[in-house]
Amino acid sequence: MKHCQETITLFNARRDAGTGGHVYVPTVIRGCSWFGGVRRGLDAKGGLAAADECAVRIPVDADFGGKAYVDPIAWRQADGEGRFTIQGGDIVVKGAVEGDGWTPATLKAAFHGCFTVLGVTDNRSAPRGGHWRLVGA
Repeated sequence: MKHCQETITLFNARRDAGTGGHVYVPTVIRGCSWFGGVRRGLDAKGGLAAADECAVRIPVDADFGGKAYVDPIAWRQADGEGRFTIQGGDIVVKGAVEGDGWTPATLKAAFHGCFTVLGVTDNRSAPRGGHWRLVGA
């Protein structure tokens, strides 16, 4: 795929059995594309509204730091060690993010290039470069 020079960090939510809350497991992915823009539409009162929108493409041959992709069901059933998934509700940050203990609120406060995944398209069988496409705001 062309223009895949960006590094992102994908945060997958995992239920913490001890606390009952969520912990966010980071995966740094190198070799992605990042597109940002503004979506325009109508608000509930019929007035003009705008919102930031991002789209990220993750090629199947990107550098996942040694981790392997598993589908969301397998992610929930496995321990998550050495694996990642892609699903709605994940958090994506532009750049490499280190450390543990991040939450969606702390990520969005700390990084301008950050969004919640609202939709995922699995294009791994695309004839010109298999990839996942993530969109969010």
